[in-house]
Amino acid sequence: MGNVVEFLARVGQDAALRHASAEQMAAELEAAGLAPELSAEIHAGNAGGLRFLLGQGVYFASLMPDGPERDNEEEDDRQDDDEDEDGDEKLSLSSESHTRL
Repeated sequence: MGNVVEFLARVGQDAALRHASAEQMAAELEAAGLAPELSAEIHAGNAGGLRFLLGQGVYFASLMPDGPERDNEEEDDRQDDDEDEDGDEKLSLSSESHTRL
């Protein structure tokens, strides 16, 4: 498996190899000394077949958006920041908060 990972890393780093012709890629695969079935899957661009041959499981990912609960927590945190330890509002130095008596 190490040879396969090294070969794929080399392909990813070398633009000439990444865009090589079928004949050049076949020669590179042979020179890398990979098993014929692995070479065939790489040459065909079959990622699923390659994972299967390497004994890797199914790969999947999931993204979960933040729910409304998180938005409410952030608002509560901002309100807490505007209050001091006694629960009184902190004085603001912005020009909008100053009024003359």
